[in-house]
Amino acid sequence: MLTTTVNTVPVSDGWVSYLNIHAIGDGIYTHDVIVHDRHFVDPTDEEIHTQNIENMWMRAKCKLRRQFGTSRALFPSYIHEFVFRTMVKDMDVFAKLLKCVGKTYPV
Repeated sequence: MLTTTVNTVPVSDGWVSYLNIHAIGDGIYTHDVIVHDRHFVDPTDEEIHTQNIENMWMRAKCKLRRQFGTSRALFPSYIHEFVFRTMVKDMDVFAKLLKCVGKTYPV
């Protein structure tokens, strides 16, 4: 029997649309909730917070707005580019891109 383990633990705020994350895939996720009206970081575990993703999303929205419009069809690629550039901001982007392409499509 093949068993898979999911190490991803989604952390969200208390928005009602997120309440059933724990039920996705028959309960394969553990879902932590931070209600910002009470605190921004879980008082029992400082690793549980939503600031990182909220900060990333805010910066992505600012960048997308500066592009003077986005295509719905290309939106996923805009997000992928933003994440890629954020991850390699201190490196030569072209060299890093070539390494990623080489790993993805080995010759």
